Amino acid sequence: FTKGDRIRFVVRSDVADEVHLHGYDVTKTVPAGGEATFDVPATIDGVFEAELHHSLVPIAEITVQPG
Repeated sequence: FTKGDRIRFVVRSDVADEVHLHGYDVTKTVPAGGEATFDVPATIDGVFEAELHHSLVPIAEITVQPG
């Protein structure tokens, strides 16, 4: 992503948990067999991890480049 864009992604999970996007400190609940949709303004450049919060499983690495 580029700073100034929107960070958009969907997480589908077979277990209930919370998805946490570090750095932006955004958390979404994902039900078992469901999905959580993220749509966040890219205001901070850097590399940020998304993880299943309760099980501490990293699921994505989000990179935001300077604009």
